[in-house]
Amino acid sequence: MCTDTQFEALGVPRNPAIPANKNPKFFDMGACGPFRDDLAKQTQYCGMFLTPTLRNVANRKVFFHNGVYHDLKEVMDFYNLRNTSPEKNYPRDASGKVEKYNDLPPQYHANVDASDAPFDRKFGDQPAMSDQDIEDIIAFMKTLSDGFDVGKS
Repeated sequence: MCTDTQFEALGVPRNPAIPANKNPKFFDMGACGPFRDDLAKQTQYCGMFLTPTLRNVANRKVFFHNGVYHDLKEVMDFYNLRNTSPEKNYPRDASGKVEKYNDLPPQYHANVDASDAPFDRKFGDQPAMSDQDIEDIIAFMKTLSDGFDVGKS
């Protein structure tokens, strides 16, 4: 329900709460490793993860492959501001430069979706969604809950 079951590279920020991420050379690159190796040589898939269902999305406590976000507003802000105001999603390095796509090695940054809306915007552009659009989308996503409680299964 409500998924295209496709692989997608979104370039979400690194989650510093994951112990493995304390090693700056560790990267979970999804379809091409390190937890699976069937596509390891298919570098066009590096950084890609399977699109999850939206069923019960409003009940989740973590989002994206690394759990970096914890509510739908954070998720929507990431989608809306990733390219137009990346400093709101990514850390800065010692020189002050925004470390965009910091959870993916630079050689795979070209795999990140930069053509589909809302990611088709450029730095400084107006975001694709207004605050009201985001509120409306979140309200819609809340209607996709069916009462299933994973704690009772």
